[in-house]
Amino acid sequence: MSLDPTDPVTISYAATSLLNEYQALVDARDIDGLAQIVHPDVELTRHDGTTHGSEAFLDLYRRFAASDVRDAQHMATNVVATTNDDGSVDVRSTFIAITTHASGGARQIWGRYHDTMARHGGRWVLTAKRIAVARTALLDDSMLAPVEIDTFGVIPR
Repeated sequence: MSLDPTDPVTISYAATSLLNEYQALVDARDIDGLAQIVHPDVELTRHDGTTHGSEAFLDLYRRFAASDVRDAQHMATNVVATTNDDGSVDVRSTFIAITTHASGGARQIWGRYHDTMARHGGRWVLTAKRIAVARTALLDDSMLAPVEIDTFGVIPR
């Protein structure tokens, strides 16, 4: 049985799957994997402007991989996928990312994604990634419990 690429349920599943794959690859610092899920002419828009092309896109994640981030966990929710007349799909979602850092502390970042995906090379890929960070909270080491703590028990302070 083949799936109908115009079916809203199929599109929603494909959009959510691509978004989850993107986040897992970012968290794993998997640049080669990220290269597989972006179009060669991908557009990346952030607070510092817009770039075009897969190398410019991957450069952002190369910087992330080289940073002092120890652990990263990106999570998206409220995913809404809308098919465009040209067959591409706009994907809007909210995200939260939590990172811990070798220099100490953690960051909690939240905002919105507005992505566009299209079929290319036999799969869905990102043709545009728009990241709008709403805020970033900085958490001091004193606010972080030890990793090995029993999360169901009393947390000593």
